[in-house]
Amino acid sequence: MTAAPSLHSMHSVERDKPRSRAQRIAYYLPLTILMVAVLVMTIIGLGARQATRAEAAQQQETALAQPSQSSTLPDSCVSPGFPTHPADLWTGEQTAASEAAFAAHPDVLGMRAEGRDGFEFWGDAQSYNISQALGRAPWLDSQLAQWLTYFGDLDAKLREDGRELLIVVAPAKWELYRDKLPEWTDALQGKTHLEQFLEHSGELPVVDVRAAMRDAKQDAPVYSAVNTHWTPFGAYAAWEQTVLCASALYPDSVWSQLQLPATEGVELSTAPNEFTAYGSTATADDWATPVLPAGDPIQSTITGADGVKRDGPVDGSVGLLEMPALTQSPSGIGRALIMRDSMGEALAPAWAQAFEQTCQVRHMLDYPDQRPDVVAEAEKCDADTVLYIFTERYFAQMPPTVPVG
Repeated sequence: MTAAPSLHSMHSVERDKPRSRAQRIAYYLPLTILMVAVLVMTIIGLGARQATRAEAAQQQETALAQPSQSSTLPDSCVSPGFPTHPADLWTGEQTAASEAAFAAHPDVLGMRAEGRDGFEFWGDAQSYNISQALGRAPWLDSQLAQWLTYFGDLDAKLREDGRELLIVVAPAKWELYRDKLPEWTDALQGKTHLEQFLEHSGELPVVDVRAAMRDAKQDAPVYSAVNTHWTPFGAYAAWEQTVLCASALYPDSVWSQLQLPATEGVELSTAPNEFTAYGSTATADDWATPVLPAGDPIQSTITGADGVKRDGPVDGSVGLLEMPALTQSPSGIGRALIMRDSMGEALAPAWAQAFEQTCQVRHMLDYPDQRPDVVAEAEKCDADTVLYIFTERYFAQMPPTVPVG
């Protein structure tokens, strides 16, 4: 008599029973669908990346095809006769020799670089300052194109909203005092980021204040030997040209109504030394301040980042740490959004005198993850005009790329 199969053998028989064709198809169908989906998404992603690269290449080509600022803007916006520098010192066959000469002076890699005649400059630890002064490690075209594209998009969006844009690059101290850089740099001065920017900025509303400051320094220092901010006198010269340029660009705006008082002289005082923390003990009595006609103190109020409204100082100044700040002055006209850094401190008195209202906001070029939406800030401020002013060394930062508006 044949024994009944055990429970184990029954399971074995059941487990070894071949699947039907329909079962095999049903088993593999989800995996097949998943593989097809992955393949489709890969193809779509590849196409999107190719389209993005093609768009970026087209954007770069368009931006770099723009003519120079000097050939498109009014004379009051440019700096004719300001020296330009060769483009090939840090590229091609001369690269190795230039890099070797630079490497022989490692002291400039720190925070402080000592120049001639007691002049102090930031070293490369501060935004590659000396390298920027020499045009070392020039921009890639894509990085330049991103700056141009960003400001072009910003200008277009602000125009759509009925607002005006004016861009001021506050020149670095070495732009006006190249003869005070270390002597060994004389043979290594190549094309700077600012020169490259202006060569392709086209009709962007950029004012180049270097020539105005060059002329002004014949009368008094526009930078101190121991400070990298322009002196109040240097700032005044830059502001004078800024107003002239903006009036030519926007003849029907508040810019054409701004009045600049004529200076009655210059006062010199001891400059704040920015480099004491890095070993400098020098003092310099070269902090030049313009003497303006006597008049009533500026009546202004400031609402700082704390939200508290208070009377503004009689000179209308607004410090970097007070921003974002809203200033109001009944003697001024128009409303301005001012995107700025610490260079704006010397200009804040002029703004308090000129505009009925300013919203002063840090541009945060040195903090890419905190950069504000300029279009949104202009709407919030109900600004007639947007003044975007930044220190030249910030060209070493990653260019703004976030779409505006």
